Amino acid sequence: RDFDGRFGGFGGAPKFPHPTDLALLLRPKGVQSWRGDDPLAREAALITLTRMAEGGIYDQLGGGFCRYSTDERWEIPHFEKMLYDNGPLLGLYADAWALTGDELFRRTAEQTVGWLQREMSSPEGAFYSSLDADSEGEEGRYYVWDRAEVEGLLPPEESVLAARRWGLDGPPNFENAHWHLRVVVPMGGKSEPLTPDETALLESARARLFAARERRIRPGRDDKILTAWNALMIEGLAHAARIFDRPDWLAAARRALDFIRATLWRDGRLLATTKDGKAHLNAYLDDYAYLLSAL
Repeated sequence: RDFDGRFGGFGGAPKFPHPTDLALLLRPKGVQSWRGDDPLAREAALITLTRMAEGGIYDQLGGGFCRYSTDERWEIPHFEKMLYDNGPLLGLYADAWALTGDELFRRTAEQTVGWLQREMSSPEGAFYSSLDADSEGEEGRYYVWDRAEVEGLLPPEESVLAARRWGLDGPPNFENAHWHLRVVVPMGGKSEPLTPDETALLESARARLFAARERRIRPGRDDKILTAWNALMIEGLAHAARIFDRPDWLAAARRALDFIRATLWRDGRLLATTKDGKAHLNAYLDDYAYLLSAL
């Protein structure tokens, strides 16, 4: 009853991903266990995963999901990025690709791992907790654009395509006449398919804008390492590694697990967190449960 058939997800604004709910609907064993095999349940999950990947809750340039959407359309997020969402979502997008072969799901999974390895991985192989929403005292400043900046960075043919694809040819959707990128989807429809040439142009535009964004002042990062949140990412990463046949992803998951074993396991007990070389706090139930599931 709560499913939003137009935009995906459940309920109205603010709208959260709820990956455990989506897993129940997407994975046949979970569905069969409570109401029989229900294609409508799976369709609800796939619509939601599609709309999220096309929306502003997903970082169209750098990969990874923000914490939640401030609107029902997944368009403008609270720009904080959390490790605990991205791990389960990575596993779900791998499953969605296995079920459908949809290139959107594969690209979303690959770019999310790219974000994880680029921005959230410690030198020892564990994963940091989160990225702030703010930079330079303003929420979203790192992520949003004005039209003149985009036009100055892109060749004309890329600029026209990027504007059409990401909504820059419409009215601003963020504060102070700025745009936050999302794939423009017609009301009640699907995103416009791209030709191979357009796909190459859009990827070139994405790379140029991403490189320009990398020169901005970054949001702050919470670099404490939490056992439970690392376990959620280890599970998602290992699951996606199997589905996409990516031994490098599996190696990254094992490296993070090795860190937990070496740093957060002491005298037969699990610890909850470590930062700046200090591991402490007895583990909680979620630390044990998520780690067991990851293993």
